[in-house]
Amino acid sequence: MKRLTILLLFFLLASLFSGCGSKEPSSSENSAIAVEVVTVTMTDMNKFYNTSGKIEASAKATIAPKVTGRVAEVNVKLGDRVEKGQVLFQIEAKDAYNQLTQSRATLGMSQVSYDSAVQALKDAQANYDRYNALFESGVVSKNDLEQATTKLVNAQLSLEQCRQQINKDQATLDTAQDNYYDYSVTAPIAGLIGAVNVENGGMVSSQTDAAIIVNIDTVKVEASVPESVVNAIKPGTNVSITITSLNKSVEGTVTAVAPKADSTTMGYPVEVTIANPDGEIKPGMTVKIDLLTGALQKIIAVPVDAVIEQDGQHIVYIVEDSKAREVYVETGVSNNSQIEITKGLEEGQSLVVQGNRRLSDEQQVKMVTKQEGDSK
Repeated sequence: MKRLTILLLFFLLASLFSGCGSKEPSSSENSAIAVEVVTVTMTDMNKFYNTSGKIEASAKATIAPKVTGRVAEVNVKLGDRVEKGQVLFQIEAKDAYNQLTQSRATLGMSQVSYDSAVQALKDAQANYDRYNALFESGVVSKNDLEQATTKLVNAQLSLEQCRQQINKDQATLDTAQDNYYDYSVTAPIAGLIGAVNVENGGMVSSQTDAAIIVNIDTVKVEASVPESVVNAIKPGTNVSITITSLNKSVEGTVTAVAPKADSTTMGYPVEVTIANPDGEIKPGMTVKIDLLTGALQKIIAVPVDAVIEQDGQHIVYIVEDSKAREVYVETGVSNNSQIEITKGLEEGQSLVVQGNRRLSDEQQVKMVTKQEGDSK
């Protein structure tokens, strides 16, 4: 019995000492929420005008043949890349070729006549020179000299007529040549085939929109801006473009600002050009545009996510004595990442930027670094 009592006392003392060596965390420590904070400072912030638009090709050409005929051969298909001057399709050109051949033959005959007239003039000139010398020597009569003179004048007129005929036949040949070339329909610009509306054996005319070529090595988008910001937008300014369907952002350049408002929208058109070397950006895609309109200096600006809209008001949380304090603020301009705070915050305060959606006023918090916050 005595031995049992000693063992019970031993275990009781061991449990007491074990309890003294450990400390249970307080309820306040268990309820503390980890938040990421930044120190409120004065900073500069760019101002942007946000709008949207649709991508357009930098150049577009609708091709219609100049002549009427039956398509003999189509050399391109949808999506092909073509160079300026490349033959897109061929129209049957038998009649045009025959006319070209005939025009060449006619010009050749005129050239022969001209060469003969040149020789005739040389002969007439030599004959006149001989008779003139004989007349001065008294060997031939004045009538003989006049006949030689007439032959010389006629030879000169004949040569001029031949020259005029050559010019006329050359013009006819040039026209026939151009007409023959019209049966080969070529690309007026380099780019991609956006549409092909002809096929072998089909009839075409000048009323046929046979093909469309678009150049998307660079693309453009037109935005409409109000009069309040149009004077702040300058050609050459870099622009951030967000392409929703591609889930990416690219940089563009303002290339033109309209000097007058559109009569329908009353906005001022602004053209932005975007490099597109891979052809990934397609005409028709919807984009969001951030046009730089100026900068604010020495203001309090905080991350957009730090501000919570609640019942039409804006609140933020700051940390004081390890507790979150709810603060009502007034906001100004904003961009994609920052928002101006015009009232409610002061320099040096610790502002909650992550974890604020889980907070309430006077909530116990634990300030952690970004790395600690990311790991949780």
